[in-house]
This record gives sequence, structure tokens and C-alpha cells, in this order.
Amino acid sequence: MAGIEVRVHFTFLLLLAFYAFNDYSAGGTKAAMDGGIFILLLFLCVLLHEFGHAFAARAFGIRTPDITLLPIGGVARLERMPSSPWQELVIALAGPAVNVVIALVLAVLIGRIPDLQDLMGLQKTGAGLLVNLFFVNALLIAFNMIPAFPMDGGRVLRALLATQMRHATATLIAARVGQVIAVLFGVAAFMTTNYMLIFIAAFVFLGAQQELAYAKMRSQALNVRVGQAMITKFQTLPAALRAGEVPALLSGNDQVIFPLVDSSLQLRGLATRDELLQAARDLPAQSPADCVARQIPVVHPETALEEALELMQRLAEPILAVVNASGQIVGLVSQAHLAELSRLRDA
Repeated sequence: MAGIEVRVHFTFLLLLAFYAFNDYSAGGTKAAMDGGIFILLLFLCVLLHEFGHAFAARAFGIRTPDITLLPIGGVARLERMPSSPWQELVIALAGPAVNVVIALVLAVLIGRIPDLQDLMGLQKTGAGLLVNLFFVNALLIAFNMIPAFPMDGGRVLRALLATQMRHATATLIAARVGQVIAVLFGVAAFMTTNYMLIFIAAFVFLGAQQELAYAKMRSQALNVRVGQAMITKFQTLPAALRAGEVPALLSGNDQVIFPLVDSSLQLRGLATRDELLQAARDLPAQSPADCVARQIPVVHPETALEEALELMQRLAEPILAVVNASGQIVGLVSQAHLAELSRLRDA
């Protein structure tokens, strides 16, 4: 849609089936159909929310390759990070702004702004459906504006902070705020026995933790080149490797990822240990083992490490190959390795 691939994770179908079954148990086939329609309309609002982010990003020349719908919401994957705090602020606010517009349209259709009494005892049909959707969008606005990653409010907070300080420092502060909010959610969950809050607390805390780890790596990557942080001790395998040769070559080697190279050390792909061993089990002995290899992005030793980290995040690629001017592989850069370096530096 609009040049953006829309994906639906298979677990979303499980969510739809779960609510349909619950409604069927409570009220039969019609209730199940009404409940299913309500869930689909709810996620239509979520999808429009993500398109808000995508179209705002497009205004700044940032493509959105795809949007994925998950049971917990939607994710719009941007091609790159916004180049300024103000761009990030606009992109982050665009999603909740869509829900504001949807809520206003629903209020016009209902004839007034609903209150909590309207929500009590209403069914998911007719006017009750519109009221429920109004409150769903109000909830999406409130939830997404919580100043904690991975919600939009966390990105809004970071963007505002980044107008006064370095982006990495702003991310560190915003991530810490998110973790504090997650702890408060956890405390509230135990005090009220509302266990849904435990799920939300875990979701917020892990999202903030991920951003925090990335911010630390990015902060420590300033003025560092890829060549200073890359992995240089690793075994390569010949691209002409046959499936029958794999077990002997990997015997006694605990390396997890193997670059496959030609006779001049030009990178031809990357394969994991498990993929290669699976090929050895499934394919005829003379079959080329490089059929399981995949292409990965390459950088050069003089590339800024911060730029490499941004490339990993943009492409959702946890590992990059480092090649010299002749295209020969000289190292690897992985998020796991950089995270370990960051942890050791903190220690």
C-alpha cells in the first residue's frame, strides 16, 4: 500500500482466533463475528497509526520498506534514522496524531464526545462499536505517548532532549526514564493484581533496555573506526565447499558464523554452523554447501563505527563484513561482539 509492504505476523491470526473463540463461548456465532470485526477495525486503526509515521518519514526523504502487524501492535521499519531531532519529533508524533483524527471523526459520527458511562454495557455493534473504537483510539494515544521506549512518547522525549545535547546522551536519559516507568508499572501491577500491567512493564523495560544498550554502543563508537573494533580472528571456508566436506572441516571448531570466500578471499556469503551442518545432512555429498549462504552488507576498516551501527539498525542486520580496498574480507562486525565490548568497558 502506497509503496509500503504490509505484513501480518502469523501470531496475529492466533490473537484473532482467541478473541473469536472467547466471544463464541459467551454469545455464539454472531458474537464471535462481531468480536472478530471489532479486532480487525482496532488493528486497522493501528495500521493507520503506522502509516502516519511512514508518511511523515517520507516527507523527509526516509523510505519505509514495510509495516508489520503484531498482536502487541504495529512496527513501521524506517530505511534510516531521522537526521535531526525535529524530524524524529514530527515522525514520532505523526502516529498518535492519526489516532486523534480517527477519534474526532468517530465523535462526529456518534454526535458527541463519549464519556465512560457510554462504554459500560455496550456491545461491539452499531453505536456501541463506534464508542468502543473511540475509546480504543483514546487508549492508543495515551499509551503511545508514555515517555518510554519503545512507545512514541520515548522517541518524543529523546527528540526534545536531543535539541539540547548529543543524540546518544539523549537516548541514555530517555531509556532510563523508560525503565523507571516500567518499574512503576510493575509495582502498580502487584498492588492492583492487574497482571496485564506486568506484561506492559516487561514490554516497556525490555524496549528501554534495548535502546539503552544501543545508545551505549553508539556513544562509545564516537571517533572509533570499524577497523579498531572488528573481529579479526575467525575461520573462513571455501565457497566451492561440498556438503560432504563440511563435517570434517567443522570438527573441533566451535565458531558460530563462517564467511565463505573464493580463492582470492573475496566474500561470497555468510552461513552459520547449524546451516552448514544441516546442508551436510540433507544434501548429496557433492552438492555445493554455499547454497545456504546469504549475502550481508560490507563496510571498510576506515568506516566510522557509529555509521556501521546505524547501518545494522536500519537493515535489521546483526553482522557486517569488513573488506579492504580489493574486496577481500579482513574482519567482521557484529552487534553481539560490540555489546560485549561495551559491557567490558563499563565493567
